[in-house]
Amino acid sequence: MINVVFYTGAGMSRESGLPTFRGDGGLWDSLDVEALASRAAWYCGRRSDCDERRQRMLDFFNPIRRQILASEPNDGHRIIAALEEWCSVTVITQNGDDLHERAGSTRVIHIHGEALKNASTLHPCEAYDIDPANPDICIGDKAPDGSQLRPYVVLFGEEIERKLWRAAVEATTLPSLFVVVGSTMLVHPAADLLTMLPQSSELYVIDPGDVALPKGCYKEFTHIRCGASEGLRELLTIIKRKRYENYCNL
Repeated sequence: MINVVFYTGAGMSRESGLPTFRGDGGLWDSLDVEALASRAAWYCGRRSDCDERRQRMLDFFNPIRRQILASEPNDGHRIIAALEEWCSVTVITQNGDDLHERAGSTRVIHIHGEALKNASTLHPCEAYDIDPANPDICIGDKAPDGSQLRPYVVLFGEEIERKLWRAAVEATTLPSLFVVVGSTMLVHPAADLLTMLPQSSELYVIDPGDVALPKGCYKEFTHIRCGASEGLRELLTIIKRKRYENYCNL
């Protein structure tokens, strides 16, 4: 059985209407990442303006949550999910949305957290389900431990949760095919996964623009210069051919 690992970024969900963060037109081109998505801003020192800073961050995250809830998986998400019928498939995603799961993928590792879950300010690795009918977090909303609720996402300046990182590293060392879809491969340590690929694995990058592998990754790769859904349709043809060749060689 072909073992395929997908490493997906914001470009994966662009066709579902969700924003990208890096690259041309990404949110961080025009917004202050330190003010809106950093650990330093959330865990601010002076209590007098802490609620104000946190409210600014929540005013950024809450609309994105509502946008995710209003979005639907695109053809690319569905192609990845459908591959589970005849491949071993793991998805490692930088995305906080749940579109892979809604499309039907059963093994998804959210290394940067899940936007549709809450966390505790005191224990940010403990996740709580949200009420989809009332997804916003407000100042004064408390976690079970009594601290302010926050989004269950990895803020800038925070580390990836250890169990998620271990799962991602383990998956990366096993694939026949490793496929990057819609990621700039600029965010570390997530991009360091590409330096851990075994020699025997094949690397594909699906992106309509020019791409550069992260420092330390010297593998040859096949660049499918398309958007997510179109590129995954092309990849599907490649995988079907490989599956047929493997069958003929039995």
